[in-house]
Amino acid sequence: MDLEFDRSASRLKAEQKARLDKEKKKREADRRAAAEVERKRLEMEEVAKERRLQQAEEEARQREAQEEQERRTGGVEWKETFVAAALPAEKGGGDRITLPVSALSGLEFKGAMEVRGPMHFELATEDGGKTHGGVLEFTAEDGTVGLPPKVASCLAAVTTNDETPEGGYNSRVTATYVRLEKGTFVSLQPRTREFAVAMGSVRGSSVPVYDSARGKWVLPGLEGVLHSTLQPLCALTLGDSVRVEHGGGHFDLDVVQLEPAHAVSLIDTDIQVEITASREELEQMQEQERARAEAEERRRRREEEATQRTRDAASRLGEEPPEGAEGAVAIAIRLPDGQRFTRRVLRTSPVQELFDAIDAKGLTGAEAYHLVASYPRRVFDQSAASRTWAELGVNGPQEALFLESHTPASPTPVGGR
Repeated sequence: MDLEFDRSASRLKAEQKARLDKEKKKREADRRAAAEVERKRLEMEEVAKERRLQQAEEEARQREAQEEQERRTGGVEWKETFVAAALPAEKGGGDRITLPVSALSGLEFKGAMEVRGPMHFELATEDGGKTHGGVLEFTAEDGTVGLPPKVASCLAAVTTNDETPEGGYNSRVTATYVRLEKGTFVSLQPRTREFAVAMGSVRGSSVPVYDSARGKWVLPGLEGVLHSTLQPLCALTLGDSVRVEHGGGHFDLDVVQLEPAHAVSLIDTDIQVEITASREELEQMQEQERARAEAEERRRRREEEATQRTRDAASRLGEEPPEGAEGAVAIAIRLPDGQRFTRRVLRTSPVQELFDAIDAKGLTGAEAYHLVASYPRRVFDQSAASRTWAELGVNGPQEALFLESHTPASPTPVGGR
C-alpha cells in the first residue's frame, strides 16, 4: 500500500513539474512573441517616421523650387528653342536679341506683358553655353532667334551655316523667360596685360563732358570707357566676356564675379565695377609660384640629403690617427669658399675615409664633389674610394688638395676610369 502511495506521489510530482515546465515554456514563448510584436511595431513606426521626414523634405524642396521658379519667372513659364541666326551689330548691338512674332504671342498668352519690369531671357545651347539678354524686337523669321555678336560669342553659337547637310547647321538656342535681380558688383578680368597698358595713360574724372563728334554727354577716363562698354548691355552672366574698344583697339574682359547672383540685370542700376589682374598676369604669377614651390622643395630635399649624408658619414668614420703616427699623411684641403680643412689619414686607409671626414662635418651639403691635386693634376673621386692612398701614389707625410664640384668636363680620375 505504501509502495503504491509513493508511486502515485512521484507520478503527481512529475505531472506537476511537467505542467510547470510547459507553463514556463508557454510564458517564454508568449514573451518572445510579444517582444517580436513590439520590435515590428517600433520598426514600422521608424519606417513611417522616415517616410514622413522624407515626404516633408521633398515638399520643402518642391516649395523652394517653386519659390525659386516664381522668383526667376514671376510665374511666367515660357521656354522655346530656336535656330540661331546672326544679328548685325548695327541692328543695335549689345545683348538684345530678336524673336519671331510667334514668341510675342506666346509671351502675351503666358502673361509676360503684365509683369512689371524689363524682359530678360536665359539663352542656352545644347553644348552648354549660357548667357542672358533682353529683347530688341519681334521681327525675326519664324523659328529663329537673332543673336548679336556679344551673345553669339558668349554662347559660342554657330550662326553662319546654311542649314543643309552640305553647308552645316546653326546652333539651337533655348530661350527661357526670366527675371533678374539688379546687379550691384561685377569683377572683370582682362585676358592680356595689354589692357592695363592701354588704360595706363587714361585720365579723367566722373564729371560728364559733351562729345560733339558723338553728339552726347560722356564720362572721360577709365570710368567712361567701362561705362560705354556696359551701357548697351541689359544683363551680365558669370562667365560672359565683354569687349572694350579704346584707342582703335579692342580688349576682351571676362566676367569672373557678380553680385548678388550669377546673372544680373544692368537696367536702371548703379553697379560697382572692379578690374582684376589679367589672366595672362595671373598665369605668370601662378607659374612663378609653382617655380618657387619647386625650388623650395628641391632645397628641402637637398637639406634632408645633406643631413642624412652627414649622419651616415659620421657613423662610418673612425678615429683620426694621432700626430706622428707611422704611415700617416696630413692632407690639407682647400674648400671653394677659401677655408681649409686638414685631416690625418694612414697611407693604408681607403680614400673613402677622407670623404667621410669631409661629409661628417657637412662641408659640402648634398653637392657632388671630388678632390684634386694640382701638380700634377690628379682627381680623386668615388671611383677611387675603395683604394688606399699608397695605391694611388700618395706616400709623403703631407698632401695638399682642393675640393672641386663635379662638372661634365671633369678630367679622368686617378681611379683608372
